[in-house]
Amino acid sequence: MNEDRTLWKLGTLPPGLITFYGLTHPLQKSWHVLGLGYNPSLDRSEIDNAAVVHYNGNMKPWLELAMTKYRGYWTKYIKYDHPYIRSCKLSE
Repeated sequence: MNEDRTLWKLGTLPPGLITFYGLTHPLQKSWHVLGLGYNPSLDRSEIDNAAVVHYNGNMKPWLELAMTKYRGYWTKYIKYDHPYIRSCKLSE
């Protein structure tokens, strides 16, 4: 139904919200920090205290255009010696 993108532009959030309408509950902002893929001015203490950090936006940590100040939150979990990761040519 959204082939021409008239209902929503991109992503899966809108159909997910419709599907689970009335079945979800909001989380406190401190639990889930957004913006690591587009916002250069996030408060480090919010990131450090969050249960989940979300690299929403275009500057994903695995891309060269990522904001380097946030990349460490992602790279500390990468096993660079794993064969699949080695084939991706990610830089440490």
